[in-house]
Amino acid sequence: MKKKASIILIAMMVVSLMLTACGGTQNSTKSNTGKNEAKKQVTFWYYFGGNEETAIKEAIQKYNSSQDQYEVLGQYVPFGDMKKRLSVGLMSEELPDIVTIDNPDHASFAAAGIFEDITERMNEWGQSDQYLEGPLESAKYNGKLYGLPFTSNTLALFYNTDMFKEAGITEPPTTWNELRETAKKLTTSDRYGLGFAAVKSEEGAFDFLPWLLSTGANYDSVDSPEAARAFSFLTDLIKDGSVSKEVINLANGDTLKQFSSGKLAMMVNGPWNIAGVKTDAPDMNFAIAKLPSDKQEASVLGGENIAIIKGNNVDGAWDFLRWMSEADQLESFLVQTGYFSPRKDVAEKSDHWKSDEYLSVFLEQMQSAQPRGPHPKWPEISSVIQEAYQKSFSLAMDPADAAAEAGQKIKQIIEK
Repeated sequence: MKKKASIILIAMMVVSLMLTACGGTQNSTKSNTGKNEAKKQVTFWYYFGGNEETAIKEAIQKYNSSQDQYEVLGQYVPFGDMKKRLSVGLMSEELPDIVTIDNPDHASFAAAGIFEDITERMNEWGQSDQYLEGPLESAKYNGKLYGLPFTSNTLALFYNTDMFKEAGITEPPTTWNELRETAKKLTTSDRYGLGFAAVKSEEGAFDFLPWLLSTGANYDSVDSPEAARAFSFLTDLIKDGSVSKEVINLANGDTLKQFSSGKLAMMVNGPWNIAGVKTDAPDMNFAIAKLPSDKQEASVLGGENIAIIKGNNVDGAWDFLRWMSEADQLESFLVQTGYFSPRKDVAEKSDHWKSDEYLSVFLEQMQSAQPRGPHPKWPEISSVIQEAYQKSFSLAMDPADAAAEAGQKIKQIIEK
């Protein structure tokens, strides 16, 4: 592939050779052996911003200082532009060497042939067994590994402990039946028992999937009786009055505001909103529990993967990816940025997550977090699921019928 960074590097080398021939001084990086030699550049696109960007820049600088062979050049690309930049870059052959990607989008780019198959490199490294199944699966396509999970998060159940005490409830619900009973008891004239995001977007699909997965169904079996049970259960909560009819317009930020203001007794949300509750409601007593389950414990996987662009500077990109994925390096980044580890050994040895009353629950929930898909047509599949739960939750369509209709549409998408 033609790349600006490569052209610039070649030009610099030509000029450097000319200067050397004329008795000039070569501008390069000195290795540990005392010889002067230029480092090979590795371009890295990421969409981490704020504190996360500070952490990734520190990691890049540390890597560059740790060895004399490669120099990583990081470039920020806004999250909303990343997929477009990669698609356009594929056509124009202007791509980086390595890139961060939202995990549900990983399979589509792997299927397009843009990502390098690192299965053999991973086998040689011998670290596959250190990864949680869900995160590692999100980086696979057709049984091959096309990157590595880097950051992870999931959903759990927040609840107001004072409201629980007032209602005479001593423990958070662990099953769907218990959740329905608990939500009813906690619902009053000025608050709902439970809230979650059901907006028509990937965010809403993210919140819906744990319920679907808990039945034993998945994206490819939405027309099954198990999947219909997930649609029916949540719709019944709305019919009971335990969940607002406006749930179809709510995102996670909206449920956070309602929970913090006392209008929700329980909410499904992620660890990124722990700080939000503490800030918005500093006097609130709250706790977090794993999501209540139906047939099995389940939650959904969020976070980022890192992938290597196929056929271009793969060795340098792999060296950086492997270094960033080493337990110590990964832990440092995750602790600084608030994510969870896709590696089991990092989570097990660190007290950062285990000692925190809130994070420790999410750490447990991570064990059952499953990826969205993975499937190269996930955006289309997700859109169908979104339409289905919106029809069901708005009471415009019978839950089982909405599930059956969606399941047939998804099968058509998969079979194309």
